[in-house]
Order: sequence, then C-alpha cells, then structure tokens
Amino acid sequence: MEPSPPVIPAWCIVSVYRPDLVQEAKNRFAGDDVEVIIDRRVGERRRPERAESDESREKDRRRLSLDEYLRTQGLVVVSRQG
Repeated sequence: MEPSPPVIPAWCIVSVYRPDLVQEAKNRFAGDDVEVIIDRRVGERRRPERAESDESREKDRRRLSLDEYLRTQGLVVVSRQG
C-alpha cells in the first residue's frame, strides 16, 4: 500500500452565486485540511488610480484567473501556503 501524499492546507472558495456547492464541497473535503468558505464579493472592484509594478500586475493576473475559474466553475481550491 502506497503512503498517502501529504495534505496541503487549502481553502475551497465557493462562489456566492453557487451556494448549492457548499455542502458538496464540505462533504468532499471532510477530513482534509481544507476550509470551505463563500466568496462574498459581488460586482467589480474599483481599480486604484496609481501606477502598478510588475509584481502588482502579476498578482492581478493571478487573481483574475482565479476569479474567472470561480465564475465559470462555481468554486476554486487554493493553497494556504504562500
């Protein structure tokens, strides 16, 4: 029998528009170190009026891809480790 891979602490973020997925996610991740939370953001966020660094733009792209996945799939799992 192969050992189980280590569990990485994570969040399962469920879209506020898909509350039907909350219990399913809790059941799926029961016993794992995964906290199921609901993304309560609604609508577009205002962008600050400032020059952005390369690092800031990279974080925005990453967030946009997570937002897109959340919007299209209803949930996304992200690591709690840096």
